Amino acid sequence: MQTISILGSGWLGLPLALELSKQYKIKLSTKTVDKLKSLETINITSYLVDIDTIFEDIEEFLKSDILIINIPSKNIKAFKNLAQYIEKSQIKKFIFISSTSVCRDDKSPLLEIEKIFQDIDRKTTIVRFGGLIGYGRNPANFFKNNKIVPNPQTPVNMIHRDDCIGIIKEILDQNMYDEVFNYCSPTHPTKKEFYTHCAISSGLAIPTFDTVENKEQYTIIPIEKLLNKLNYKFIHPDLMKIKL
Repeated sequence: MQTISILGSGWLGLPLALELSKQYKIKLSTKTVDKLKSLETINITSYLVDIDTIFEDIEEFLKSDILIINIPSKNIKAFKNLAQYIEKSQIKKFIFISSTSVCRDDKSPLLEIEKIFQDIDRKTTIVRFGGLIGYGRNPANFFKNNKIVPNPQTPVNMIHRDDCIGIIKEILDQNMYDEVFNYCSPTHPTKKEFYTHCAISSGLAIPTFDTVENKEQYTIIPIEKLLNKLNYKFIHPDLMKIKL
């Protein structure tokens, strides 16, 4: 049985670990001692790893076949340090979870971080997810207390956590490495349409939308590569049918 180390045990990392533990031996990291103690109850081997300050368990944590990097940090120096540990480890393949925000911001630190891992002599896949939704992440909560939603006619690029986990599983199952994939749901309603739907479906107040539409540049994230090469079938293809 292959061993997978997952760096990050938050909103996506923990449920991903639980799902993959059905098929792989899993190692999971956390930044805090309190979280480390709570993870002991789920029967997954856990390690204390903070790439910004602590490398207490990093060498043991990296004794795996595959590494999935799933932390929100944009600390370029810390990631360069992590890359050096990876190069000295037995890791053969890894997946770096990034964001589709790099598609509209060519100065994003994430692009530099992606390059750090692409330059490592390992089989590498970059996974760029759109806006993350589901299981407590409801866009209707983004604009509480009469905060106005700007540019309400701009299309959204969102993806449900179920599909994030499903896509990562497909990459592992199909051994799909040395790739860069952009991932978001195939439907792109406007902010006004989608945020209103999210509010109504969850019993929240409908956000206030700006009446002035600025000429905001936006990009509808292309997913043809995901559909054609990975042949992934979305669990939640229609954002307007998701109940949050």
